[in-house]
Amino acid sequence: MVDLNTLRSNRAKPLPIDPHEILRRLPKPAGFNDLYSSQAEVLKQWFDSRSAKDTVVKLHTGGGKTLVGLLMAQSTLNELKLPVLYLAPTTQLVEQTLERAAQFGIPAVPYEAGAGPLNDAFANAKAIMVATYKSLFHGRSKFGLEGTANPLMAGAIILDDAHSSFPLVRESFTLNVSAYSDKERYKEMCDLFRQAFRDIGKAGTFDDIVSGREGAVIEVPYGAWRELIQAVEQLLRKDLAPFKYQWPLVRDRLLMCHAFVSGANFSITPILPFPNAFPTFAHCPRRIYMSATIADDSDLLRTFGADFELAKKPLRSRSLAGISERLILCPDIMPFAMNTRTAVEELAGRLSSSKKGVVFLTPSGKIAEEWKTIGTVAENSDDVQKIVSALQSGTRFGPYVLANRYDGIDLPGDACRLLVLSGLPTGTSEYEKYRATAVYGGASFNRMLAQRIEQGIGRGARGAGDHCVVLIVGTDLASWVSKEANFGFLTSATQAQLTIGTEISKAVKNRDEFFATAMRCIDREPVWQSYHAEMLDELVEEPESDQDHLELAAIERKAIDLWASGNHEKAIARLEKAAGLASIDSQEKGWVLQLAARIADDWGNDERTEDLQRNAYAHNPNLKRPKKMETHRLLPAPGAQAKAIVVSIQAYRFRKGYLSEFDHLVANLTAEASANQFEQALANLGRMLGFSASRHDDAGVGPDVLWLLPNKQGLIIEAKSRKREDNPLNKQEHGQLLVAEQWFAQQYDGFTSVRVSIVPNTKSTEAASAEQSCALTLDKLQVMVSDARALIANLCESQLSAAQLEGHCAQLLEKSPLAAHNIVKSYLQSFKTA
Repeated sequence: MVDLNTLRSNRAKPLPIDPHEILRRLPKPAGFNDLYSSQAEVLKQWFDSRSAKDTVVKLHTGGGKTLVGLLMAQSTLNELKLPVLYLAPTTQLVEQTLERAAQFGIPAVPYEAGAGPLNDAFANAKAIMVATYKSLFHGRSKFGLEGTANPLMAGAIILDDAHSSFPLVRESFTLNVSAYSDKERYKEMCDLFRQAFRDIGKAGTFDDIVSGREGAVIEVPYGAWRELIQAVEQLLRKDLAPFKYQWPLVRDRLLMCHAFVSGANFSITPILPFPNAFPTFAHCPRRIYMSATIADDSDLLRTFGADFELAKKPLRSRSLAGISERLILCPDIMPFAMNTRTAVEELAGRLSSSKKGVVFLTPSGKIAEEWKTIGTVAENSDDVQKIVSALQSGTRFGPYVLANRYDGIDLPGDACRLLVLSGLPTGTSEYEKYRATAVYGGASFNRMLAQRIEQGIGRGARGAGDHCVVLIVGTDLASWVSKEANFGFLTSATQAQLTIGTEISKAVKNRDEFFATAMRCIDREPVWQSYHAEMLDELVEEPESDQDHLELAAIERKAIDLWASGNHEKAIARLEKAAGLASIDSQEKGWVLQLAARIADDWGNDERTEDLQRNAYAHNPNLKRPKKMETHRLLPAPGAQAKAIVVSIQAYRFRKGYLSEFDHLVANLTAEASANQFEQALANLGRMLGFSASRHDDAGVGPDVLWLLPNKQGLIIEAKSRKREDNPLNKQEHGQLLVAEQWFAQQYDGFTSVRVSIVPNTKSTEAASAEQSCALTLDKLQVMVSDARALIANLCESQLSAAQLEGHCAQLLEKSPLAAHNIVKSYLQSFKTA
């Protein structure tokens, strides 16, 4: 038989390195005509600058990223004659990448787990290896670790879906001592630090978390972590089997780790991951980060140490190719009363029964369970994969409810025609939960949420020609997307589709019209297609990177690297510089200053540590409280109540979004909420009523909550919401209120005060002598919440201008029990001796 390979090799020209030329020579799958203009544009930009160590490539979801990455990989293979590694977040995406390579005749091999060596074709630069991120980034990596002999040297690493990799890489460095499977060691670790939490006044919170009564995450104070690090090592070394893949990566860097306590884990994770522990990555001459057009690239710098100057200039195309047709509807801002849950369930049932895929994405198993009456709930990876396969093959159409699956799954075509995002995706790991709490409300928190929301939206339609309806449900999520300040954290394409969808949502008149509107997209009515295309072209703009935010990330990464090399002083100086960047918000300033304080603590400079921590806490009271507090910062005197209420409403693009925010922020004003949750919700309520309000006892002084009213009156509030229903207020509890009143008199000259205890009933013991104090019973509090919601609903549904709205609000308050001059007599009651 004629040897075609021999004839081919005899005629072979030098291997091409231009991606376009490579593609020209490759076999093409059926139906492939040519590259999208966006693919061709990005490939040319990359080829012209391919010698850069770090390159960021952005293409819309469904815009052909995989083929672009494979062509870059093959170009590097041909030019440098060195191994090329292609990383993807999940095994499913690895398989899809290998299938795509096979379609074009690009030589590619999968990573094979186990004790065997790396594939010869890959090691000899004859084929691209496709693997998950965790195949490279773990403590027994076949590619080699720093300090080991002969680590593999690669010519290029393609990091596909790079925006999805950050939690995966962090997880590779994270040790979790489980409260369930490693119960004894979990208890020993917690007992080791109980006194440290008592020392900072957090013993009650710590005990509630460890006992499972509260689902929060708390960080071990860094000073105690340093002092007890050897005891921690001894406990871990008792049995390292559960941590065999993580321990080699952190054993020499424990001081540079956070330690978190939750009800599920004692978690140890690096402040930032250490990618340079892998020479294959650290010394790679070409690292290509490919992602959808996510607005925030800062974690590329934090996680991987990508070059700041190159990250500022990602390769992208102005083409709209790859942007799917999505109708994003928000039922909670529709201008009529509708039971969102039943409407969503009915639409989901209609579509799934007509063989259109329906998928719900939720941030947690708890929220997923709320939808179990409509669809099958799946949390673990195996179940999710089975569901995805069934949807993709067209054998099942749901509805399916997937917990915390905002990325790594592709649901093209009829696999998903209705995607429901239910709840705000704040993260699931201990690190993500703590970070969300520590920088809550700040820009970095909202950037994180924006990225997760965009990832979720991208699951349901996978490129040009694909289409789906996306529903935004849940008060917290609806209020987030409605707020003007959050809009800028989304990419231009998502902003455009949200603008289209919210304008349509505001025009929907009734429930039947809601269903009909959704079907216009699903049935691809020509008028909808034309409207979407025209609006997209008009609204999508060239994005601008946030220079300060990228610089902050670069400084954090550099500071960690300086600390690792023993240069504490320079690391601290860098972080102090970062805190001075103009556009960095207060929460983030506190975060970086606390990192500086931690480095100073490791350095042994106690005075510098305390100064930095005091400054950090002044910027962000969610962080560790310093040993010596600065003089208390007084709350600002409130202005006119009506103006304050309207200013808050005007911060929202869609006024009904503020009503959703109200529902979300006061949801924990119940006896079932933890003390922290209840107090925060009470402060929220005060602010939404137009008062100055804050929690004070969290700082170690003052009442649980303080409300300052415009009539120069202060409500000094102690919350006893978790008292048993029949228990009277006792002497000790009333004494706390009296101490808080003395503090208030010293701090707020010229204000009168009212002592308020939130209790189940108006009874007090004779020893308490509480006759001159006031009770706000839980029943009366619910009346106040109901009255406040009615007021805010009236304002949010109004079509008046901002100036007219303020006057309308003032008129409503004149007769309202919520007015500052009425609130005491309307809701507070006298105590009666039991």
